[in-house]
Amino acid sequence: MTKRFTFYVQMMLIVLAGFLTVEAQARTTDEPLVNLRANRVPITEVLAQLEKQTDVIFSYESSQLEKFPAISIHFHQTPLTACIEKLCTILPISYHRIGRFIIIKPKKMKKFTVSGFVRDKLSGESLIGASVVETNLKTGTITNEHGFFSLTLNEGETDLEITYIGYGAYHFHVPYLHRDTTLTANLSLNQQLEEVVINASLDKNQLQSPQIGKVTFNYSDIKRTPVLFGEADIVKVMQTQAGVSPGVAGFSDMYVRGGNKDENLYLIEGSPIYQVNHVAGLFSALNVEAIKGMDFYKAGFPARFGGRISSVVDVKLKDGNLNEYHGSATLGLTSGSLNLEGPIVKGKTAFNFNLRRSWFDVLTAPALAIWNATKSEGKSKTVARYAFTDLNFKLTHHFNTRSRAFAGVYWGKDYLKGGTKEEIEQTKEEDISRLNWGSVTAFGGWAYALSPKLYGTLNASYTHYRSDIRRDLKKQEKDKSTFYRTSTANGIDDVSFRADFSYQPATSHHIRFGGLYTYHKFRPDYDETRSSAGGGILLNDNQEILYAHEAGIYAEDEWNVCPWFIVNGGLRFSLYHAEQQTYTNWEPRINTVFRLSPRLSVKASYARMSQYVHQLNESYIDLPTDSWIPVGREFKPLQNDQLSAGVYFSMTPTYSFAVEGFYKWMNHVLDYKDGYNIFSATSDWRNKLTAGKGKSYGMELTARKEQGKITGVISYTLSWNNRRFEDINQGEWFPAKFDNRHKVNITANWRVSKKVELNAAWTYMTGNRITVSFDNYYELGRDRYTGWAGTGISPTTPGVQFPGSELVPPDYYFENGLDYYTKRNNVRLPAYHRLDLGINIYKPLKKGRTGIWNVSIYNAYCYMAPASIQKRWKWDENYNVTNVFQTLRLIPIIPSVSYTLKF
Repeated sequence: MTKRFTFYVQMMLIVLAGFLTVEAQARTTDEPLVNLRANRVPITEVLAQLEKQTDVIFSYESSQLEKFPAISIHFHQTPLTACIEKLCTILPISYHRIGRFIIIKPKKMKKFTVSGFVRDKLSGESLIGASVVETNLKTGTITNEHGFFSLTLNEGETDLEITYIGYGAYHFHVPYLHRDTTLTANLSLNQQLEEVVINASLDKNQLQSPQIGKVTFNYSDIKRTPVLFGEADIVKVMQTQAGVSPGVAGFSDMYVRGGNKDENLYLIEGSPIYQVNHVAGLFSALNVEAIKGMDFYKAGFPARFGGRISSVVDVKLKDGNLNEYHGSATLGLTSGSLNLEGPIVKGKTAFNFNLRRSWFDVLTAPALAIWNATKSEGKSKTVARYAFTDLNFKLTHHFNTRSRAFAGVYWGKDYLKGGTKEEIEQTKEEDISRLNWGSVTAFGGWAYALSPKLYGTLNASYTHYRSDIRRDLKKQEKDKSTFYRTSTANGIDDVSFRADFSYQPATSHHIRFGGLYTYHKFRPDYDETRSSAGGGILLNDNQEILYAHEAGIYAEDEWNVCPWFIVNGGLRFSLYHAEQQTYTNWEPRINTVFRLSPRLSVKASYARMSQYVHQLNESYIDLPTDSWIPVGREFKPLQNDQLSAGVYFSMTPTYSFAVEGFYKWMNHVLDYKDGYNIFSATSDWRNKLTAGKGKSYGMELTARKEQGKITGVISYTLSWNNRRFEDINQGEWFPAKFDNRHKVNITANWRVSKKVELNAAWTYMTGNRITVSFDNYYELGRDRYTGWAGTGISPTTPGVQFPGSELVPPDYYFENGLDYYTKRNNVRLPAYHRLDLGINIYKPLKKGRTGIWNVSIYNAYCYMAPASIQKRWKWDENYNVTNVFQTLRLIPIIPSVSYTLKF
């Protein structure tokens, strides 16, 4: 009975299965066709649209499908079954159909990683920040500083689109991703974009990325900005950004959101440099022709950066062309440069070489010769010479698609000579001063894709900076000669080792971690005096050499919590040991972004930074005599906490707007004490300094037009910047030197045609702060000379009121004058504004060469920058004395022209 019953059941099942098969075939032959276009919508909405166009009903658990990312899909006259199967290849789901009912269930799918490198097809140069997107899921990543990317995806059909500004898109299709895949995407320049100009922009994914306060520049961005003498300058380009003050206009200093100029970290291929200017800041020491790209951070610092508290400038040099030899030569008004690149082993090893030298000494030599010819029948001569040179060299070798090594050097030097030579009868006298300063940075590293998800870089570097001033006094008579020499020097040497790793276990996580160690050797001040008397060293003071050890480790994770919220959290631990004192600091960092819509985002960040080295600056401009010193027993490390928040809006791909606010407070900031200049020159620098607090806050607005023949940026900054020291200004808060309340920058570029490009930049800035003495104390003397007087006679002088301009008897004179200051930085200089204009003319030549003429006008309407205030005394015939104040202004209108030949 049981066997018979089983047989009947089996027969019924077979008949039922056959009936269902016939019915399914009938439905297939008469299956409804679907027309649907969906762009980044949830799967549940796609299923709802399919229900409306067909007679089927989908059954699923909403909570399980809502976790899937939005998808983009297009169906045109597509059978229903084909539509469902397409969805199953995009998302980890399966389906089961029973009549009109279709049951959708999520399935556990394997994940695989697509990784590789994005490079320029012609040169083999890695492309930094290229966008890699899976077009179906709209999930993606960007390439790192070596052009490497890693994207972990579900098994199934995969479509990648790789894009980079100025290049054609690269498409990669896998019908069914079932294993880890490595590829090299070689992108070609898009000739159709000749008339499209992209200006320096915020992070390329500014609406999606949590990073705040970051601006990315490439070579073209830097070359388009008109600057002094037509010399492209990365620092002056950064000065056009909101929140960045140039200090004294025309110079290559940078004060970021209320910080000092020594609080900016400059990195070349991950190696720090300490001197970034030539000619006391008139020119940047970084040759633009050597630069591939640059990231500038003024807030929300990622945990991988440390050692400074105001900003980070991360410069990447060109690797060199792996396939062809190319170069350029530039002849300008003040300097010339030569640039060469090409393969050493084709497809494997490449070099990039850049050399620049100034012409100041050549240009001034004829004028100096004429001047000397007019003086004392040639017996007295003025000696003057200035020149700077810088060199960049980088060598890159590709072992295979996963491994490469690189090495390079930066060398920069300035030389200044001045003085007099006199010949009277048989006596010759010389008074010549020489100033040499410069930097050397050598670096090497190895980058390796350890796995499809893990990428690592090892770096080692050596950095040397030295400044040396020497004055020689020589006298040669008939039967004897004497000499007297004084020398002063300062410098710093660093040896650094660094390891950085990037790990992407999933599309929702990008983890970075690593560490570094630096050995510092400081020479804050060195004085030496030699004389022919005794034939040796007479005085040798301030030879102190300080040693320090700096170490740090970090970890950070960029986590896509959900489609509308991303957070980048990190932590850095730093350690510094100097003068038997050890300091440690924990430095938390966090950046967040809320995507309110595809065109609107809100960001917020917090970062703590620590700094263990300082630069002593006595002037408003960058001088080579400024010494670098470490923290020690007397002074604690600088600390900076910064809160930032911003709203970012993009109307179209062409127009974007950003509003950012910030508040930062600084501890252990160093400055010179009141009256520090009364200390002797040989006094310990520690006795001249004091530590205090600072705070700055403000708002920045930026509007950009980033595509089309005319592009440009308008930015406005409203900010406050204050300091407080117990030993300065009676312990009260006072405005910092560069407390510039308002700052406006407008830059515009017009691509008139393929051969002509016009550039303009206008800047306005509230004046800097300086300290001015309105009164003076003087002791009254007699019978020396008459007619020299000051304001505010000492109140102890009988019969003289204080302060005021009083009648002084002609047989009295003033000596031991001391300025009387009411407050620190008590005067604001007049506001400054300037218009710069430039034109680039491109002329195609034979054999693929191009000639480029650049004509620029700096300070077109000649409004000279207020730099300082000089106080002078004026008196009448009755010796009534009044103060006269004059504003010192710098840099008039300067036209320039240069020619570049690219070959």
